[in-house]
Amino acid sequence: MTTRRLFTALFLLALFAMAVRETLDPDMWWHLRTGETILQHGIPQQDVFSFTVSDHAWVTHEWLSQVVMWLVYRTSGLPGLILVFALLITLTFWLVYRVCAARPYLAAFITLLAAIASAIVWGARPQIFNLLLTAVFIHIVERVRAGELTPRWLWLLPPLTALWANLHSGYLLGVVLLAIYTVAFSIEQLAVSKKLFSIQHSAFTIHYSLFIIITILSFLAAALNPNGVKLWLYPFETLTSPAMQVFIQEWHSPDFHAKIFYPFGLMVALGVLSLILSRQRPSLSDLLLFGGTAAAGLISARNIPLFAIIAAPIFARHAAQVEIGDWRLEIDDQPNRQSPISKFNAIFNTVLLALAVLGVALYAVVKIDGNEEAIAQRYPLTAVDYLQSSGLAEGRGYNSYNWGGYLIWRGLPVFIDGRADVYGDDFMVYYRRTMDLRENWRDPLRDYDVDYIIMERGSDLFTLLDASGEWREVYADDVARIYIPK
Repeated sequence: MTTRRLFTALFLLALFAMAVRETLDPDMWWHLRTGETILQHGIPQQDVFSFTVSDHAWVTHEWLSQVVMWLVYRTSGLPGLILVFALLITLTFWLVYRVCAARPYLAAFITLLAAIASAIVWGARPQIFNLLLTAVFIHIVERVRAGELTPRWLWLLPPLTALWANLHSGYLLGVVLLAIYTVAFSIEQLAVSKKLFSIQHSAFTIHYSLFIIITILSFLAAALNPNGVKLWLYPFETLTSPAMQVFIQEWHSPDFHAKIFYPFGLMVALGVLSLILSRQRPSLSDLLLFGGTAAAGLISARNIPLFAIIAAPIFARHAAQVEIGDWRLEIDDQPNRQSPISKFNAIFNTVLLALAVLGVALYAVVKIDGNEEAIAQRYPLTAVDYLQSSGLAEGRGYNSYNWGGYLIWRGLPVFIDGRADVYGDDFMVYYRRTMDLRENWRDPLRDYDVDYIIMERGSDLFTLLDASGEWREVYADDVARIYIPK
């Protein structure tokens, strides 16, 4: 085994190890229960989990992801979910790596930085399919652009868009990507024909008419889902929801006082420098994609992983061409060259790889073994046991937003959960009256005849409940507290 191959293998193992994470996403629970419901009763058109908004329409845009998640869980439990989604994440960034210039070393560094920046959303959740299909789109387009694949590969994109539209409403990103490439290539072709300037990828721009067709077909293909053309508008409804922007942390702008956003900031800074210092003039598509996704990431942390995947190949392409005065970054432009290697070194590299595989396997086992404990520290397992044993579970509870999904998993009707699109802006603001301790905080509790309140142990709401004299504590542990009316 050569050193290059060893490096690439270790790089993949590192990606996989990073992606092995406990199943702690608060929405995972209702995704699993939804997958089960779909297989038993079909795709729901209205809410089936709450006692508050059962009349609200539910656009189940993630139905196929939820079915996949449930099937994985049913066959291999939570450990299966951990491993499957770790593999999906690894595949995502392997595709990113394969389309980056200057493999293996510089490409691996940039891909690893992109992976670390995007890790803020990793877990067993449908959004991972967004990341994977974004990487697939970028992989196909960029390799066609570089002449490594024929333009025929572009015909895969419409059926992939149809698949994406059934996995997640993020399919719109794929259509937008194609539209940006189409506009950029069309403008570049026009500029070349008018001899306004020459560009590095002018050979590819002769296919811009094909790109227009592919973009239109991809948009139309997105309607091939159980919700039909409704899914064309759905992404815009969520993107323009004021309540989701305010109350859901992932939709907030990144706070660079938090270290988890440092890799994103570093990638933006180094990427901009590479564009400035590159000997190769950035194409219009490079500028639009890098600048647009960076801006999207600065507006909402939820968009950072998409920036990381889309920007990484652009970053790598120009980082490999960095020039400062007479100094040039020396990059090996023959990544597939087989260097002579002694028998001893080949054996040593093989043994080192085997040890690395063993180490990653043991790490994965440790993470899986600790998953149940991690869940118990995050979710109200024993508190729900109390609700069920006391009969309160059959009543109406006012619950933490972050715990709604877990309560659904345990079979309890919920006041609210992570399906913000189902509840709507008005209801979410209404729910927050009690959480935010407003003057009319009693309204949600009275209007729905709430029988109990279950919240995180440190919630400020309990101080208000004690002061009101209208509620009393019946259960408490290190995670949760439960109050009922006096």
